[in-house]
Amino acid sequence: MELTLNLDKIQSDNVSKYAKTILDKQNPYKNFKIENYKYAQLHRDITSETLLRDIDISELLRISKNISSLTSNPVDLASDLNLWKYKNDDSFFRVSSLLKRDTSSINLDLIDDKNLFLDISQINENIHFFKSSKNVINLIIMNSKANDEYPKSIFFDISNNSNLNVIHFNISNYKSFLYFESNLQDNSHLNFVSFQSDNIHTRNEFYASLNLECNFDLFGLNINNYGVNDNYSFIQHLKPSSSSREIFKSIVEKGAITNFQGKIYVDSIAQKTDGYQMSRSLLLDDISKANNKPELEIYADDVKCSHGSTVSKLDEDQIYYFKSRGIDSEMAKKILKKAFIAEIIESIKDDNLRDYSNNIIESLLT
Repeated sequence: MELTLNLDKIQSDNVSKYAKTILDKQNPYKNFKIENYKYAQLHRDITSETLLRDIDISELLRISKNISSLTSNPVDLASDLNLWKYKNDDSFFRVSSLLKRDTSSINLDLIDDKNLFLDISQINENIHFFKSSKNVINLIIMNSKANDEYPKSIFFDISNNSNLNVIHFNISNYKSFLYFESNLQDNSHLNFVSFQSDNIHTRNEFYASLNLECNFDLFGLNINNYGVNDNYSFIQHLKPSSSSREIFKSIVEKGAITNFQGKIYVDSIAQKTDGYQMSRSLLLDDISKANNKPELEIYADDVKCSHGSTVSKLDEDQIYYFKSRGIDSEMAKKILKKAFIAEIIESIKDDNLRDYSNNIIESLLT
């Protein structure tokens, strides 16, 4: 599969040499050997005859305000094409989405409700969120039944002393390729939880930049997928005394492939950084694959950083123990899978959203 961008709205001479280089030399749809995309298999047209499930969002809409109609404020991010501020290779997803799509902005400070709901699968534009108030907001991002080979970008600008919780439901998608960028200013906090299930071919990119004394937590759960589910993260600590915690868990079966590739970068002036990264995969059969590649790049000497990964199978001794107590094999496996993913569900701050997430994950664990 080769991605061809339609640049009808953009004059050729307005597309910078920098952007053209990214689109040509770093196009993972043509070159599957690019380091940051080497597991994503974007050069392949991955399909499945599986009928994807519908997701009941009525409870989410009951406990939150739907803000999908508020994405009508256009913002011009074309000038940002050359402004790559991360200590890493630029993202093809970012550049191509800014050229392919318009971008709309949402100022979260103008909305009184605590729980907000946005279905990005029904929106063609990139979305740019602003948050500067101290009050905590829970933002639910739904992405379901998407079938789009073009990347889409979601940007978060979080000002000093601001707090935001994001819950991303990435469920029942045929093709979905998303770029998330989070820029945290001093003393800000972002908790990001991504649930991924019943997908055929998806990739999620998570970029985060941390300033002074801020905190970024990223939790990911990947279950019941059918094709390739790919996650890439790059978290950079640029100022002292910031912290990040990143945990991804995957349950892989049915011949699916799950990938996690992530890096924590610590600048030379970012002393007192506390960074943690862990990826754990549970393989349920012999035809599925899990690729994990956590990385650290540290230039400061007074830091606390660690990373790791594990790939394992269900413990047959534990299954035997359950069976000896009258619990059949299938129920025992479900109990063990729920125990494996409990940490991700518990990372949700809001009680109602945690209960909803627990119920929907329960229904997906079949």
